[in-house]
Amino acid sequence: MILSSSAIGKTASAPHPAHPALAAFNARAERQGWPFACLPAKDFETPELAAVCTLWHEKAQGRLMPRRADLTARVMKRWMTHMSLIEPVGEDGCYRVRLHGSALARYSGDATGKLLEEVIAPERLAGYAAIYDVARAARLPLRVISRYQAPEIAYLTGESFVAPLAHGDDNIMILSITYPKPRAEILGRTSFD
Repeated sequence: MILSSSAIGKTASAPHPAHPALAAFNARAERQGWPFACLPAKDFETPELAAVCTLWHEKAQGRLMPRRADLTARVMKRWMTHMSLIEPVGEDGCYRVRLHGSALARYSGDATGKLLEEVIAPERLAGYAAIYDVARAARLPLRVISRYQAPEIAYLTGESFVAPLAHGDDNIMILSITYPKPRAEILGRTSFD
């Protein structure tokens, strides 16, 4: 079945209805032409993402989200090469990439330590920042499907687990784990066109 990006946001099934912020993001993404769809964090096609989602819930231990300190390098070793840690900088929706895994760097270059605006093209920056804003505001883990637009990786689609992490007293970081795949592997069932 081929779905539009707006239909993707409506396919979340019970018992976990989509958060209103996801529907708002998906409507905005369609209006802006962003190549993303945000879904509840379930029904992952990539087993590694289902596993990290389970771990995230286990480490939350009944809280809204786990603490950054709960997800040590030892705990996250399995996903490190596909993992990014994103931190907010200031109050204006600016983000810094604290860690960018080596598997991701092969596709997009090493972004570790850089501001998002230094590694994302200006025309795509708002879409990426909006994903992180949704995860932080809703305080929910997400499944994000991305159709990459950069010419060197335009043949890929990404499936990601994007989730908030408590860091310090009132700061929320973002954990993002992405597995790029040739577009046909995911888009045979999920299309943005």
